[in-house]
Amino acid sequence: MSRGRNPGSKAPLPPGVERRRRLRLERRRDFLIQSWRFSILGLSATALGWILLSQGWTLRNSDQLTVEGSQHLRRDAVIRGGNLTFPLALLSLQPRELEQVLLEALPVQAVSVQRRLLPPGLFIELEDRRPLASATRQGPRGLERGLVDHRGEWMPRSAIEQGAMPETEIEVRGWTAGKRGLLEVVLNQRDRLGSQLQTVDLEADGSLTLRTAALGLVRLGQDPRLLAQQLTTISQLSRSLPSNLRTQPGGSIDLSDPRKPELLLPEPSKSKQANKNQPKTSEP
Repeated sequence: MSRGRNPGSKAPLPPGVERRRRLRLERRRDFLIQSWRFSILGLSATALGWILLSQGWTLRNSDQLTVEGSQHLRRDAVIRGGNLTFPLALLSLQPRELEQVLLEALPVQAVSVQRRLLPPGLFIELEDRRPLASATRQGPRGLERGLVDHRGEWMPRSAIEQGAMPETEIEVRGWTAGKRGLLEVVLNQRDRLGSQLQTVDLEADGSLTLRTAALGLVRLGQDPRLLAQQLTTISQLSRSLPSNLRTQPGGSIDLSDPRKPELLLPEPSKSKQANKNQPKTSEP
């Protein structure tokens, strides 16, 4: 008598079907493994990003701020000028905006701001503006005192408190933004005038007057196109004008036409003229 087949047992699958079934299982297992790996990596990246944003990319104190390039300005001046407070989130800081703020607040002509993420830090490079002369101008509240640099640009007098002393004893009076270019030429040509430049007067009517140690007052008039020729004439007169005609009290030199310099001497006072014309009396 033959044995019957166990009804609970499964008949073996054909080889091709079995192979496809195993491949499906392997692909499903690989998919689950890859999905798990990507989930772990995503969570790790998110956690790391949160840590860096909240903890790592933050300046805790001023020691993480580096300032270079300036001979006068130090870290404290930059912090005050830039209104920086700590802790400071690096990603919230806009380098271009900070550069503009520092340009306006500090006596500098160039600023470069760079963020450093690893390790967290802020690098600021400054290029000093060098004040050349003291200056005055008319402001909303009256006469203002300040400085000018080699380019004729106005500088606040607070620059002196930060160690930026003017390089010369020249005094500029009546500074205006419209005369900055004219002033720059005069200041940069000062060593070619033949004697020390002492004052530069920018009059409200547009005329320009200089005072030099050798010639006294020199009136240049209102035509800026003649400035180069006028400065050359000043240099020539400083060498050739007789000493008895220089720096006459109350006198000046008119160079409004540099081809025809005029020496303007003060008129004698009425009392001196009267004494001169009064006949002499003989003593008894």
